[in-house]
Amino acid sequence: MAAVYDERYDWDHLSDEDWNKRLDEKVEEFNKGRGEVVLPPPSFAIMDDEYVRGINYKYVTEDLIRHFADAIGDPSPFWRDPTYIQSTRWGGFIAPPLFETSIAFGSSFGGRLRVPGIARLAGGSKHIYKQPIRPGDSFTIYDKYEGFVEKQVKDKPYRMFIESAPRYYINQRDEVAAIEVHRNIYMATPPGKRGKKKEAKMYQDKVRKPYSDEMIDMIHAAYDDQLAGKNRRGAKIRYWEDVVEGEEIPTVIKGPVDVSDACARTMVSCYPYAYAIKWAVMRNHLQAHPRDPETNEYIIRRDWHYTDHAAHIFGYPYANSAGAQNEMMLVHAVTDWMGDDGFVKSVDSQDRRMVFFGDMTYVKGKVAKKYVDEDGDHVVLINVWGENQDGVLHTKSDYVVKLVSREAYDKRL
Repeated sequence: MAAVYDERYDWDHLSDEDWNKRLDEKVEEFNKGRGEVVLPPPSFAIMDDEYVRGINYKYVTEDLIRHFADAIGDPSPFWRDPTYIQSTRWGGFIAPPLFETSIAFGSSFGGRLRVPGIARLAGGSKHIYKQPIRPGDSFTIYDKYEGFVEKQVKDKPYRMFIESAPRYYINQRDEVAAIEVHRNIYMATPPGKRGKKKEAKMYQDKVRKPYSDEMIDMIHAAYDDQLAGKNRRGAKIRYWEDVVEGEEIPTVIKGPVDVSDACARTMVSCYPYAYAIKWAVMRNHLQAHPRDPETNEYIIRRDWHYTDHAAHIFGYPYANSAGAQNEMMLVHAVTDWMGDDGFVKSVDSQDRRMVFFGDMTYVKGKVAKKYVDEDGDHVVLINVWGENQDGVLHTKSDYVVKLVSREAYDKRL
């Protein structure tokens, strides 16, 4: 089903009761398609919906892996130095966690529930890795629809729905290399309960403040440590037996986030839309794209990730980094901690709050559990999260990491 504006009803002038009734009808209509498997549009097709997405990069290359590492600010030679990587047990480059978002990000189902009063936000995603992704691999994808589930919220003017759509990444050997379960959050506010601030109300008092010289010096010192590999485990094996539940992983600093950071992420794991191609993805959904009061042109929603001006038009105080980018920030801390011999089996992320331009992120984590999983692998569960400069948690992820066991050292991936 295409995500199109439903013109059967004047949604803005319905009573709250009728608005909710119509909304329930649309959710029920979409949920009838649960279990539906869809192949994305061909890569050469020009999309007519910003949120209908197919293959972005069909072929994995060493350069794309390096660019992904650059986009998350990770200087490890593991992602960039061919001499270094050949000395590891992998014998060649493998892709970092979340890299499959470069191959293809999102789903084929688009941004549904596209009616007045509904705000769509990234809700996080789950990533499952069956095997390493390597240069030379080529991919096809397909999506499976899991529909909408309503989440109960208290003391809010809106209803909240979570939409899930797993995407399967199939390599040239017809193997499932990865599965990404993309989650969208829809906040649905009937006409009688809408205020001027809408979903941005929690951010209405947000003020960007300059950092002191001492703070800037601390940030730069942390970056120098990252470039020097101070907290990088690297080639020193982290054995499963040596891990202690409750131990903390070293903090990794990111920020203050700015447009350069946002564009770096866009380069590797988003879809390029410009000029006529941008118009193609907007023209059938203009009710979702407000006009810029300075130019009178329609604004594609993603522009709020790049300029404060666009963010203001959408009702937010500043530009914000994308949910996927915030999840990507956390990768660096985990891969530094686990070392070259570790392998991330899964990542389950939740996007809790926005990260605005000018915000810092402190990536922190601790080992929640160590165990032998159903595959017989020796794994640890690591809770990882990102906090801003005010100590507010914005993103949290659960990483399941396979480590080398001394008792099973010869049983390699």
